Amino acid sequence: MEEILDGRSPNDGQHNEPKNHFLRGLYRAVASVAFLFPLLTVTILIHVVLRYVCGINFVWLEELHWQLYAYLASFGVVFSFITNDHVRLDLFRHRFSRKNRSVIEMAGLLFCVIPFSLLLAWHGFLAAGQSFFIGERSVNEQGLPFTFVVKLALPLSFSMILIVTLVRLMELVEANRQALVSSTPTNSWKRWSKLQTGISVAIVGATIGLAWWVGNIDPRYALVVFMFISFIGLLFTGYPIAFVLGGVAVAFIFVGYAADYFGYTLTLDHAGTKLYLGSAAGFVNRIYGGLLRKPELVALPMFIFMGLLLDRSGIAERMMTAMQQIFGQIRGGLAICVVFIGILLAASTGIIGASVVLLGLIGLPVMLHQGYARSLATGTVCSAGTLGILMPPSIMLVIMADQASVPVGDLFMGAVLPSAMLAGLYVVYLFCIGHIQPEYVPLGSQRSISLRVFREAIVAILPVLALIIVVLGSIFAGVATVTEASGLGAVGASILAIIHWLQTNKRQQGKVDYAAIFRDGWQSCVDAFSLTGSIVGILIGATCFAFILRELGGDKLIQYGLDSLPFGPYGVVAVILGVIFFLGFFLDWIEITIIVLPLVLATIGKADFQFVDPALYERQESFLAARTLANTIWFCVLMAVCLQTSFLTPPVGFAIFYLKSVAPQEVKLMDIYKGVIPFVLIQLFGLSLVFFFGQYLVLWLPHYIYGK
Repeated sequence: MEEILDGRSPNDGQHNEPKNHFLRGLYRAVASVAFLFPLLTVTILIHVVLRYVCGINFVWLEELHWQLYAYLASFGVVFSFITNDHVRLDLFRHRFSRKNRSVIEMAGLLFCVIPFSLLLAWHGFLAAGQSFFIGERSVNEQGLPFTFVVKLALPLSFSMILIVTLVRLMELVEANRQALVSSTPTNSWKRWSKLQTGISVAIVGATIGLAWWVGNIDPRYALVVFMFISFIGLLFTGYPIAFVLGGVAVAFIFVGYAADYFGYTLTLDHAGTKLYLGSAAGFVNRIYGGLLRKPELVALPMFIFMGLLLDRSGIAERMMTAMQQIFGQIRGGLAICVVFIGILLAASTGIIGASVVLLGLIGLPVMLHQGYARSLATGTVCSAGTLGILMPPSIMLVIMADQASVPVGDLFMGAVLPSAMLAGLYVVYLFCIGHIQPEYVPLGSQRSISLRVFREAIVAILPVLALIIVVLGSIFAGVATVTEASGLGAVGASILAIIHWLQTNKRQQGKVDYAAIFRDGWQSCVDAFSLTGSIVGILIGATCFAFILRELGGDKLIQYGLDSLPFGPYGVVAVILGVIFFLGFFLDWIEITIIVLPLVLATIGKADFQFVDPALYERQESFLAARTLANTIWFCVLMAVCLQTSFLTPPVGFAIFYLKSVAPQEVKLMDIYKGVIPFVLIQLFGLSLVFFFGQYLVLWLPHYIYGK
C-alpha cells in the first residue's frame, strides 16, 4: 500500500512494479512502448542520411517522427501514472498522517483524475472517429494516410488512466477501510491541523477580497482569480501537478457554464449518451494540434534520451573523475571542476535531477573530504547542476519556443552567452572566495599531474564535447533542424554509451556481457519514457488550464494589469520577472512557462525596447514582426535565467532536495540552504546584466549567425 501513496521506493532508483497483478501486467505492456525511443532515433537517422547524403526527402518519414512522438508522449503519461512518477509538490505531504494522505489520494482520483481523463478520452474518441469516417489524411499528398491512428493515442492513453484509477480506488478503500472510519489524531497533527485551518481561512479571505475587487472591473475576472488560487491551494496537498491542473480546468468548465460565460449549453442528445462540452472538445484540439502534432517537440524526448544514455552509461561520471584528478590539487580547483562538469552535463544532458544527483554523488564527498565548507560545497553542486535548464540544448527553451512560436534555434543562440556568463560568474565567485576565505577552500594534495592522467581526461571529455559541437553546431549553422539535431545527438550518445559499456564490461568481467548491456540500454529507454511522460503530463494539464483561463478572460486581465502600470516597458518587464521569481518559490518551471508566458507575450511583443536586430529584421516581413521576434527572444531568455533560480529557492527548490537525497548524513538541509543563497544572488546579478545588456548578450549571436 505504501507504493500507492509514496510512489517510488526509497531504496532504489528504479520504477516500481505494482503489486496488483492486473496493474503489473498493464505496467509491463505500457513499458514496452519505450521501444519507440530507439525506433524514433533510427528513423531520424535514416531521414538525415537520405536528405543530406542522398538528396532524397520523404515527407511521410518526417511525419512519422511526430506520430511516433505522439504515442511516446501519450503512453508515457500512462506509465508515469502507474509508477507514481508524476511531479508533486511534497512540501507538506510528508507531514500528513496515513489517513489524510489516503483521503487526499482518493479525492484527487475522484475529482481530478476521473473527470479530466473521462472528458479527454470521450472527446478524443469522438475526434478520432470523425477522422476515420471522413478519411482524414495528411494535408501533404506525399504524407501519411489514416490520421485517425495518431489521434487515437490521446483517448487510448487516458482510457488506461481511467482503468488504473478505478483499480487504485478499490485498493485504497480496501487497505484503509478501518483507518478512514476512525483514527486518533496525535497532538502534533492537531497543531498542524490548526495551522492548516488558519492558513486556509487566510487564503480564502484574501481570495474573496481580491476577487471582489477584480469583479468590480469585470465579474468574469473574479473567476480567474478563484481559478488560479484554487490551483495554488490544491498544489499544497501534494497531488500530482498534471492532474491538479487538469482537474481545476474541468471544474471551471462547469463553473463557466453555470455562470453562462462560455456561450455553450450543457445538454444531452436524444439518446442521453453524448455530452456536448465545447470547452472540453477544445482541450482535445489544443492538445493534438499544440502538443502531439508539433514536429519541434520531437526534440524533447530525444534530448532526454540523449542525456539519460550519457548519465546511465557512466560517461558523465568518467568525466567528473578525470577532471578531479587535474583540478583537485589547486585552491578552489575541485569547485571549479564541478562547475565545468556542470557545463558539460548541461550542454549534453539538460536534465537537472540527473546532473545534481551525479555531481552530488561524485563531487560532493571529495570536496567535503578535502575540507571544503559544507555550505560552499553544496551550493556549488546545486548551482552547477541547474545550468542545464538554461544552457542549450535546454528542454525549457524547447518548450518556450513552442509556446512563444519562435524558432528553437533562435532561443538556443540567444541563451549561449547568458549561460556562459552565468557559469563564468560562478567560477569568479569560487576563485575569489578561495582567496578571501581560504579556510572555506583548503588546498588539496600537491602531487604533480602525470601525462597519463591528462591524457585520460582528454579521452573522457573529448567525445562528449564533440557530440555537443555537432548537435549545437548543426542547429546554429542551419544545416539541420532541431529535430534532426536531437536525433543525431541520441545516435551519438547511443554509440558512446555502447562503447563505454563494452569497455567497462570487458575490464570488470574479462568478457562482454551483452545481456547486461541490453538491460542498461533498455532501462535508459524506460527512464526516458517515464520522464517524458511526467513532463508531457504537466504540458497537457497546463494546456487545458491555460485554455480555460483565457476563456474566462485571464489573458485580458493580465494585459489590462500590465498596460495600466506606469513604469514604461522596462518597468513592466521588471514587474513580470518579479512575479515569476516569486512564483518560483512555489511552482515548477513547467507550470510557470506554460501558464504565464502566453499571457504576457502580447504585452512584450508590442513594447518598444529599441533594440531590433537588423539580421532579424531582414528575415521578417515587416519592422513590427522583427521587433516582436527580437522582444520575444530577449524576454524568453530573461525568463529562463529567472526560472533557474526556482531550482534553488526554498521551500520548493528541487535541486536542494535532489542533493539532500544523495548527500552524506552530516550534510544538513540548512547547510544547503545557506550554500545556495550566494549563487541565487549571482543568478539575480546575471539576470540584471541580461536585462540591461540584452542586445549584446542575447541578440548578438543571432545577429552574427544570420548576418553572414
